[in-house]
This record gives sequence, structure tokens and C-alpha cells, in this order.
Amino acid sequence: MTNSKKQRDKKQPSKQDQQATPSAKDQEEQLRKFERIPLWGWILIFLVPLILSEFMFYQAGRLPSMIIFPLAWIGFWAAMMQRSGWPILKKRKDK
Repeated sequence: MTNSKKQRDKKQPSKQDQQATPSAKDQEEQLRKFERIPLWGWILIFLVPLILSEFMFYQAGRLPSMIIFPLAWIGFWAAMMQRSGWPILKKRKDK
């Protein structure tokens, strides 16, 4: 009374799945992507949302949020930069 299950062929992992670590060429390409935006652009990307949110929290009278959000925002950016190897600043230091 049991139905037999058909065995499916397992697919072999593709080359893209096998290459877990980025090569030097990929790292150079990633650095070039970050160079498209100048350093002042990255500073604006960081500061504008921070300033707007602080203004929003001030208008709403949310004083605890005015303290917590900048800490979380700075922590988020620090974690992202640490994980990616600080590509925004790395190439500019070499020049």
C-alpha cells in the first residue's frame, strides 16, 4: 500500500557555488565599484539619514530614540565596513 518514491538525480554544484572565496580579481572589481561614489558622497549617505532621523525624533519628542538610533546607525555602518574590509577608505589610502 505504500507508494514508492522516485529517486531524483542530484545536481552537481556549479562552479559559482564551489568558489566560496573571492579571488583577487573580484576584490579589485569590488574596490572599483566603491570608487564610483566619491568620499564626500559616502559621508552624505551616512549623515543625511542620521540628521533627518534625529530631526524626526526631536519633533516627535522621542528622546530615548534620539540617543539609541545614532548608536545603532554608527554600529551598523561600522559592522558593514568591518565585514567588507573597509573598501571605501582602503583604496584612497593607497593613492
